[in-house]
Amino acid sequence: MKIYLATLGSRGDNEPFRALALEAASAGHDVYFAHTEDLPSSADAAYTELLLRGSLGKVVAKQGVSILRALANYRSVMTPLVEGVYADTTAHIQDIRPDVVVYHPTILTAATATHAVGGIAVMAEIVPITTPTSEFAPPGIPSSLPSSWNTSSYRLIAAGIAAFGGARKKLAKDLGVIRTGHDLSLVPVSPTLISPPTDWPKDTVMTGQWFIPEREELDEQLRAFLEFGPVLYAGFGSMRDTRGLARAHAIVSAARSLGMKTLLVTGSGGLVAAKEHTLASDVLVRETVTHTTVLPHIDVALHHGGAGTVHAMVRAGVPSVIMPFLGDQPWWAQRLHAMHLGPPALSRTTTRYQTIANSLLQAKSYSDVVKVAALKMATEDGLARAIEIIESAEAGIHPLKPA
Repeated sequence: MKIYLATLGSRGDNEPFRALALEAASAGHDVYFAHTEDLPSSADAAYTELLLRGSLGKVVAKQGVSILRALANYRSVMTPLVEGVYADTTAHIQDIRPDVVVYHPTILTAATATHAVGGIAVMAEIVPITTPTSEFAPPGIPSSLPSSWNTSSYRLIAAGIAAFGGARKKLAKDLGVIRTGHDLSLVPVSPTLISPPTDWPKDTVMTGQWFIPEREELDEQLRAFLEFGPVLYAGFGSMRDTRGLARAHAIVSAARSLGMKTLLVTGSGGLVAAKEHTLASDVLVRETVTHTTVLPHIDVALHHGGAGTVHAMVRAGVPSVIMPFLGDQPWWAQRLHAMHLGPPALSRTTTRYQTIANSLLQAKSYSDVVKVAALKMATEDGLARAIEIIESAEAGIHPLKPA
C-alpha cells in the first residue's frame, strides 16, 4: 500500500508524523513523508522523504509569539508559506497516487487532492480541534465560556478554517472533485490524558500518541549533574519572546529557594542563560536534550505545554507546570488540570520567583497520580492502532466494526 503523509507546523506537529512514517514503513508499506525544514531530514530513513517549501519555525523566530503581529503579517508571511505547501502536497499526491493520505488539518487541500486520485483521506488531529464534542471546547476558545457552549464553540473553529478555504474550493473545481472532506480522523493523543468523548462520530478515533523513543547515552557532564538531585527541568522548545533572560533568572531563583538544581534548556530563546548561569554549579545549560533520556532523572518540570512535551512528561512520570505561549498550549494546561494531573497554568509573563516556586510545589503534590498515569500510558500503542485502522480502511473494512 502507498501511504503519503504530509504535515505543517512546529517540531511538535512533525514528530508524530515521522513516527507514523517509520511505523508504516516497518509494516512493509511504501511510505512517502512530506514536511518542511522544521523537522531535520533523515538520510537513512526507511521511507521516501519529500521537503515542502518554507518553515514555520523561521516565521516564529522572526515575529515571535505575538498574536497581533502574526495577524498583521498573515498575508505577507503566512499566506505564501501555506499556499506553497498546498501546491507542493497537491503535486506530490497527483504524482504518487497514494492509496491513503494522512495529513495535518492545516493542509486544507489534501483531502481534495486525495479524492482526485481515488485515495482515502485521513486527517490527523494532533490536538482534537475539528470534531465537535460536548465534553470539552477546542483549543483557542476562552476557558471562561460555560460548558454548555462546548459543542457550538467548534463552529468558530470551522468558520475560521472556512475563511481560508478558497484554495480548497478552487482545487476542487480544477480537478472536478465533489468530496473535499476527510474519510477518517485519527487523534494521536493518549486517552490517559484526555478521555475519548462519548459523542464523537465513529470515524473519529483517539489512537494514543504516535511516538518512537529516542534514547542516547548521557554524556559525563549531564550524568554527573543529574545523579545528585533534586533537579528541575525548564525548557520551552521552539518558543521565544523578549523575556527569556528574566524568565531564566526567575526559574533558577525559584529552584534554589526549593533546594533544587536547574537543567536550563534554552531551545529557540524561551530561556536565555546569563553568564552566571553557565558558571554556577547548580545550573546546567543545554540548548536541547532528549526527553526520553533525561526525564527519568527529573523531579519536576516547567515547560510550554506543547502536545509532545506534555505526553513526554506524563509518560516519564514527571509532574510539571505549564507556562503556555500560544496555540494549543493553554488548552493542554486546562485539560491536564481538569484531569487532576497538574496545577493551573502560569502566565509566561511571570518573573516573580516566589510565584514560580509555589507552582512547582503544587506540581510535586501530583507526583503519585502522574506516576500512575505513566503506568497506564505505557500499555498504549498508538502507532499500532493507527496502522490497524489505516490498513482496514484501505481494505474496505470499516475500522471500528468486525469484518
